[in-house]
Amino acid sequence: MAQSGDLRAFERLFHQYHRGVYHAVYQVVRSETDAADLTQEVFVRAYRALPRLHSPEAFVSWLYRIALNLARNHLRDSARARADSLETAFADEGEGGSAREIADCSGDPAGQAQTRDLQERVRAAVETLSADHRLVVTLHHLEGMPVEEIARILRCSVGTVKSRLSRARDHLRRKLAGLVEG
Repeated sequence: MAQSGDLRAFERLFHQYHRGVYHAVYQVVRSETDAADLTQEVFVRAYRALPRLHSPEAFVSWLYRIALNLARNHLRDSARARADSLETAFADEGEGGSAREIADCSGDPAGQAQTRDLQERVRAAVETLSADHRLVVTLHHLEGMPVEEIARILRCSVGTVKSRLSRARDHLRRKLAGLVEG
């Protein structure tokens, strides 16, 4: 058990949650390098603090809380403004036939080009969302987290998360209207 110091058990947790934590951190810091560094720091801190976790069933919320606090502290401490795109947050999504791909057009060059174009347009539309909306969209739609879990992580109400998701979806619908109609 990871909580009792089992390194192999913690390694399994690392592999299970690394990608999601990276995406959440990236949504805040908007830098590949900083997100990678902070993600490593999240897991170092989690490993050290794991024996003090009172409710093992709250591990995921606790882990994401560490991640978001570190990311926000990093932004506060660094005077740099980030303007990077979400390219990195989504770059790995299409590899290996991920279920998160917009479409599977393997073997069809025209279909692959069309899929890449569609993915780029979706990325650009997501980029126009506010940081709060981008984060809930990433956690819910890319990481598959339930609304209740996101609310615990962000320390806000379920209603707030639902509202942010709804507003983000409305915004994306408007931005992507031509793609859906065509």
